[in-house]
Amino acid sequence: MNMATGDRNEGSWRFAQGAVLVLVAGFFLYSLRDLLNPFLLYCVVIALLAPFRGVRGHALVVTVATLLAGVWVLDTAGSLLAPFFLAFVLAYILDPIADRVSAHPRINRTAAIFLILVPALAAGAAALAFALPEVVRQAGDLITYVTNWVRTLNANDLGFDIPFVDEESLLASIRDLPDTIGAFLREQQGTIARGAWQTFLGLGRGVGALFTVLSYLVLTPVLMFYLLRDYDRIIARADDLLPGRVREGARGFFREYDDLLSRYLRGQVATALLTGAITWIGLVIVGFPYAFVLGVTVAVLGVVPYLGVVVSLIPAVILALASGDIGMSLLKVGVVYGVAQGLESAVISPRIVGESVGLHPVWILLALSLGGFFFGFVGLLIGVPLAVAIKLLLVRTLERYRDSRLYKDEAAT
Repeated sequence: MNMATGDRNEGSWRFAQGAVLVLVAGFFLYSLRDLLNPFLLYCVVIALLAPFRGVRGHALVVTVATLLAGVWVLDTAGSLLAPFFLAFVLAYILDPIADRVSAHPRINRTAAIFLILVPALAAGAAALAFALPEVVRQAGDLITYVTNWVRTLNANDLGFDIPFVDEESLLASIRDLPDTIGAFLREQQGTIARGAWQTFLGLGRGVGALFTVLSYLVLTPVLMFYLLRDYDRIIARADDLLPGRVREGARGFFREYDDLLSRYLRGQVATALLTGAITWIGLVIVGFPYAFVLGVTVAVLGVVPYLGVVVSLIPAVILALASGDIGMSLLKVGVVYGVAQGLESAVISPRIVGESVGLHPVWILLALSLGGFFFGFVGLLIGVPLAVAIKLLLVRTLERYRDSRLYKDEAAT
């Protein structure tokens, strides 16, 4: 009993010492705030807390400090780290394919990676050389066509009356939209261009931007090769770093996390590409204009469920309304998009993604929006993985709460 009391007193005394030390060090560092950056401050805090390992609250403080330092690094050097994040995401997606190919007795891991990367890089180069110019051309023509149609829109084009609405006033407001939007874009074009450039490249223009572009084109494939080659060893070493007392629990968490994330990333990307291809082919078959850019929109934005379809369907409906035969054009759009979504829901998604991964589209869209807003392109890359981790942590926390005495006592009363 006395030993337990002594241990508690010693722990309390060490905690008090640590609190005083942190306060004094905090005051000292505050006086040097102009000379320190957050990373140096993080290193100082970790060094000051090192003697207090094992004291209650030490792990929590270190974890919070590490997370804050990580956020600062992403915000400050995210553009430099973007090729590394992109390479790791691609390596994570391609690792199962590399495992299957290298399982062949005559193909080692390095040869398997070359067999995967060479066709993939060739397809990417072909897409940039041929598909991208066509998308840009069709998108420009589509915007021009819709803009001209809106400017000449009149009540007779509707083909029906809208109850309790003055169609002429409504159409006059709609006709003014292109000029209003155009004036706004002209006023803000400098700000928009800088923001877009910094979001996707992060370094502005000139030599810095050129270096960033080269890092994406050259450094990313090289990093992806080495990460794919050593992927299993990297995971094994990370597993060895887990503390023994939490190793089994952490392994269970990361296994579930890997299953959830991999099914979403690999499954949703494949599903989006197939749905976009079906939409494109269907629109070509029925002779609908701008089929390629509409199909690409479905494929690219389809990483968020339903977003690609909704965004692509809006210009498709406008094109149908602007056509000479509104009824037939709307029927073509309805049939093609209906068949594509039916195949996606009934055949493609169940076979590729499997059962629901439990990630609501709004949750994914929020993660991508917040990640892109705060950290640019890097935020877009880590948005979905972070959303999956937070969702899994919330589910496990809720499960522990439901198994707790607090919840069971409340349920019993």
